[in-house]
Amino acid sequence: MKKLFCLFLLVSLASQAQENTVLANKKNEFRVDVLAAIVYTKASFSYERFFGKDWSTGFNVNFSNSKKLNEDFDNGYRNNVPKFEFNPYLRYALSKSKSRYYFAEVFGSYNGGDYKEIIRIGGMAMPDYYTTKKSKYTDFGLGGSLGYKMYFKEKIALEFIVGFGSNLTNRDKSPDVISRVGLNLGYRF
Repeated sequence: MKKLFCLFLLVSLASQAQENTVLANKKNEFRVDVLAAIVYTKASFSYERFFGKDWSTGFNVNFSNSKKLNEDFDNGYRNNVPKFEFNPYLRYALSKSKSRYYFAEVFGSYNGGDYKEIIRIGGMAMPDYYTTKKSKYTDFGLGGSLGYKMYFKEKIALEFIVGFGSNLTNRDKSPDVISRVGLNLGYRF
């Protein structure tokens, strides 16, 4: 019985070591956000580079041209509509397993889109009137996220992430809150 238990323990340790070694040798990952594509009609792509034991860095790029958001913007239900976002990030794995783990990240966000405001125009000889003025905005923000990632067959990644931050430089035109919410499907190589 003792020998059987030792053999079981040895096999499980060897399989765990092999699993961690296979993933540790693959340093790059490419992901597509499935949730953003379906719900927000937004194209969202990510690249991540793994280094060290628990650290990784990468970036996420989003492009949006949602018909619903554009209609809400044109009809006056919202005063800004995001069009693009570039998010560099730094992650730390909170779990020891390399095939299934929780992580925390800090991210930056360079984002931009369209802004609309109602302005008053008037002069001395004519009465005042109001009109809509459209312009572009760009802003930079900082935030944090938490997530969970799992791998299937040491290369297919499934990731869930939730994070929020705040724009910092152009808050009168840009959205106050930026978010990173996604369900990503990826490939590690």
